[in-house]
Amino acid sequence: MTLSTESTRFLEDLKVYLLASGKNELATNEIVNELEDHLIEAEADGKSVRAITGDSPADYIQSISKEMAFDPKEAFWIVLQVFLGASSFLYLQNLLNGTTTFSILLVAGFLLISAVYLTTLAFLFRQDALRDGARPRIMRYGIHGSIHFLLIIGLLIVNGLVDSPKITLSPSVSWMVGALLILWILVTAWKTKTWILPIAVSIFFVPQLLLLFVFNLSEITAVLVSYVLTSITIAVIFLRKSKQDQSKNTKL
Repeated sequence: MTLSTESTRFLEDLKVYLLASGKNELATNEIVNELEDHLIEAEADGKSVRAITGDSPADYIQSISKEMAFDPKEAFWIVLQVFLGASSFLYLQNLLNGTTTFSILLVAGFLLISAVYLTTLAFLFRQDALRDGARPRIMRYGIHGSIHFLLIIGLLIVNGLVDSPKITLSPSVSWMVGALLILWILVTAWKTKTWILPIAVSIFFVPQLLLLFVFNLSEITAVLVSYVLTSITIAVIFLRKSKQDQSKNTKL
């Protein structure tokens, strides 16, 4: 027996909330699978999800989260994934531009902005998981990502105006780090079965190479065009995924 739209949505929200709260992924999956069995039995008897969760699914989700211990290793792995994913764009962009020198201000500023980004992103995930009714809007995450992008642009501008101590890597070391980043992106995508990051990296850098070396456009033009293409591609992927989920739920 398949679950109703309401029950499927509840399980998705529960998993997102627990993972965004730093809970262990294995323990989270066990709880979700156990609740799925209970919901299937309840719906077979003609009951709704609220027969399991009570009048407030959001309160039920929070109560489960409070009973589970915070997993620092799991949280560290998630933070590392997101941080390396975000930093790969900046590092590979500098590598493409022939930059092998990085200022302490740039590195420290990027770490700070990334910390704020990850904290607010986890907050958004948790808040959306507790919303009753409509699914999270892409616009919320689009605005959130755009603010992060603007902060990075601001950091690059300030870094160009302020002189700070620098770290210089040799060309061979720089390309080796770049190759390791790309390898990490591919391995992580394969393990998580999520190919959004490799697609985004490809859409961001392949057009740049074509615009720079085939059409001889300026670096700023190539970057802007690639950024727009990447944003549109990611938006389309999420929209298609959302429509597919809605289509599946409708068939149920």
